[in-house]
Amino acid sequence: MKITKRTELLLPNRQKIILSPNDFLASGGEASVYRRGQTIIKLYTDTDRLRRENLPDKIQLLAKMKHPFVVAPQGVVSDRAGNPLGYQMPFVSGEPLARFFTNDFRSGLGFTADDNHLLVERMREVVQFAHGRRALLIDANELNWLVTKADIHRPEPRIIDVDSWAIGNWKAQVIMPSIRDWQSKAFNQGTDWFAWGVVTFQIYTGIHPYKGTLPGYKRYDLKKRMKDQASVFSKGVRLNRAVRDFSIIPGPLLDWYVDTFAHGKRTVPPSPLITGQAVTQMGRTFRLVAKAGQNLIFDKIYAGEQEIVRVFPIGVALLKNGQLVDLATEQQFSGRYNQAVEVVRVSDGWLIANPQGQQYTFHYARLANGQTQELSLSLDIRRLVRSENRLFVVTERGLTELLVKIIGRQPFLVTGQTWGVLINSTKWFDGVGIQNALGAIYLITPFGENACAQVRVPELDNLRVVNARGGYRFVTVIALDAKGNYHKLEFSFDKEYRTYRLWRGQADNPELNIAILPKGVCVTVVEDGKLDIFVPSSGALNSIQNKHIVTTMFLTNWENKVVYAQNKNLWQIRLRS
Repeated sequence: MKITKRTELLLPNRQKIILSPNDFLASGGEASVYRRGQTIIKLYTDTDRLRRENLPDKIQLLAKMKHPFVVAPQGVVSDRAGNPLGYQMPFVSGEPLARFFTNDFRSGLGFTADDNHLLVERMREVVQFAHGRRALLIDANELNWLVTKADIHRPEPRIIDVDSWAIGNWKAQVIMPSIRDWQSKAFNQGTDWFAWGVVTFQIYTGIHPYKGTLPGYKRYDLKKRMKDQASVFSKGVRLNRAVRDFSIIPGPLLDWYVDTFAHGKRTVPPSPLITGQAVTQMGRTFRLVAKAGQNLIFDKIYAGEQEIVRVFPIGVALLKNGQLVDLATEQQFSGRYNQAVEVVRVSDGWLIANPQGQQYTFHYARLANGQTQELSLSLDIRRLVRSENRLFVVTERGLTELLVKIIGRQPFLVTGQTWGVLINSTKWFDGVGIQNALGAIYLITPFGENACAQVRVPELDNLRVVNARGGYRFVTVIALDAKGNYHKLEFSFDKEYRTYRLWRGQADNPELNIAILPKGVCVTVVEDGKLDIFVPSSGALNSIQNKHIVTTMFLTNWENKVVYAQNKNLWQIRLRS
């Protein structure tokens, strides 16, 4: 059932709730999800299925699953005549687990090895909880886990789609092939632990345990490799340097991964909080590039005393100690900021927006001396969005641009234009929003000095976007299909964002390592030893082989410079003239 007009429903306690199309959150093949305040309503597409499969009784049984990390149904939702339509559950905020596979996202959060261990242990606790109540999770893929961000150094998982669990007489319906145990003919606790192993291994390393390049297999032949147990532990496998070293995995758990993925053993995994030496010593095997290449120049353009955490396109860097520094003058701004800070250039200075939990503070930093002044803004803000050198806030009204006006010498923070968006069903990434309008996907992409486009992109309708980045007339997206395959889609727009050209290919993981330059050129590193330079508007591509190019160089731009941070230094990559 989909809500196309204001509709009155009855909650489990017989309390009435009014849903409208603006409450839409997401949809899938079986149901649509709506949010009203802190309440989530999941309505099944096939309402006859509720009666046919006696799902109301299953929902009532699952409602007894009380655990802080389990987003279980709270009871049946019905129409005014008492006909069951779906169920109620609490709203939880968080990021899809797949985002924690990527180095860039983890680095931006300051996600540490200890955070990694704690998150994996808490996911292990969820599986044990379900098994202790004679339930099977079955399809606990990376999209059915969320990670809360209230305090990222105490990360908590949330398992969703609990109504798909197998319990009692209700058997499993579907499972994403990328987490399926192809060695087993039936679902059981062992297959649950296998699926848990697949997603948690990616939290540690950033790669699926059956990916990487292996002689005798096609690059994306995941199902065959899983059936053959041809894992990343196989002799001859080649992995990019962006794959995190296996040594970060506690020894006993690493041995369990080897036994599970390479030898077909099915046991309960040890806690990641248990340390010790692994029996099997495994390292990574990297791609080798024979030629050094003489066509690239690497210039060190900034050397500081603190590690560089982020670089903004206007030439400002965030340091590990929380300071902001103007890279051109090496002038530091007063104050300390967290890793979610956003900075844009405004008249005679910078506008700094610093999220602190659910609160936001704004400062104006003067260009002359770096001194900051707090600015006031009376808005109920849901989140910040920066697109190149423009800053926005998401509110109940939609997407609103923020501007600084100087009256005399006094700066004032004011609101500019507001664009209406579906705030519940729009996910925001770096410079772009992905809006789900009752199953139809749109790109929300600011452009120019004061414009914002909403572009219908049917190519994304049946995919789940897990990473995206937008820039000058260009948006790149990583999305997951129902089989667990990652796809990269690149949209190149005309000047008015009325039409676009699409390039599409497969990807190993959700990582995006790309610099989008204002002059209309993109530079990316997909594999070690190769730098791709392309012009989206024309399709021109130049691939440069160079052994100094590695996937651990996370590219960004400083205006039209392609740069990457390496510890305390900032390097520029440019072509030899």
